[in-house]
Amino acid sequence: MKLGHTYFYHPEYAETNEFVIKQFEQQNVSMQKIQNALGRSNRYIVTEDSEETTLSMAIHAAKGVLRESNTSVLDIDMIVFVTSTSEHLIPCDAIKIHHALQGKANTLCYDINANCIGAFVALDQITKYLSVSDTAQKALIICSEKLSGIVDSENPVTAFCFSDSSFAFIVEKDDSSSGLMDVLYHTDSSICNTVLFPPNGYSCYHPNDVTLWDKSFDGSGSVNFALNDMNSFLERNHLSIEKIDLFLFSQFSLKNINIISDHFNLPPEKVPFYSREVGYTGSSSPFLALHQYRKNVRKLQKGENILIWTLGAGYQAGLMLWKY
Repeated sequence: MKLGHTYFYHPEYAETNEFVIKQFEQQNVSMQKIQNALGRSNRYIVTEDSEETTLSMAIHAAKGVLRESNTSVLDIDMIVFVTSTSEHLIPCDAIKIHHALQGKANTLCYDINANCIGAFVALDQITKYLSVSDTAQKALIICSEKLSGIVDSENPVTAFCFSDSSFAFIVEKDDSSSGLMDVLYHTDSSICNTVLFPPNGYSCYHPNDVTLWDKSFDGSGSVNFALNDMNSFLERNHLSIEKIDLFLFSQFSLKNINIISDHFNLPPEKVPFYSREVGYTGSSSPFLALHQYRKNVRKLQKGENILIWTLGAGYQAGLMLWKY
């Protein structure tokens, strides 16, 4: 199974955090601790006068990855759209993407929403589907979010956290030993009310609703999961930390990445962090880290071991081993 072709699309407008931080500090809200924990400098934002949507950005990314990989949409057997901010519920936006790309009739299309762990879950599902299918060979996965319209600008955590963007990648079945090696999930639903949109559910939805984000939610539970389970997860796959060539961690919090890195004494060059430059992109973040790493640092060699750790609101976390 190959995960070779990726494409990152974002709006033109980039916003620095300096203005947002200054606003909060004028209200006597200290932002240095939050800034240091999250690690942000820039974000991409769909401006109010723009006609861009979650769906239009997804179509840009989908066309981009097909073009740059020289892949015909007629070779795509699955289109999976990962988002928390879908443009449509009926039909699913994956069908809208299929129409825009002029995909073939015998294509499986569906949307998935698992918040920030969505791309991780999609890759897990798609890889297993392709491996047992007699006919499907290639899947197109698109992750797209336009969170700027639903985040709370008065909350110092969310005000400068997220970046509007879209990210697409192709998963292709082949005869090599590359691909998914193992996956482990961890869910703690006792804190399912710490991050909510709509805050009172769609039965009580109001157009001015913004995401309720309890400032106490920092993903620390998922960090503990990584600290407690990573070694045993690797051991059951006959691997050690030293045998991992690249760590693709959730780009939500630099502090969380540093805690895990320090605990396992991970070499910094093996743990890329790109949210400082591009903002936090939600479900695509660990895979965008792969994209940026290959673009800016080096090309990966066949057979290298990748360990992915990420999380989604609610919360749910996961560990994945992938052989490149």
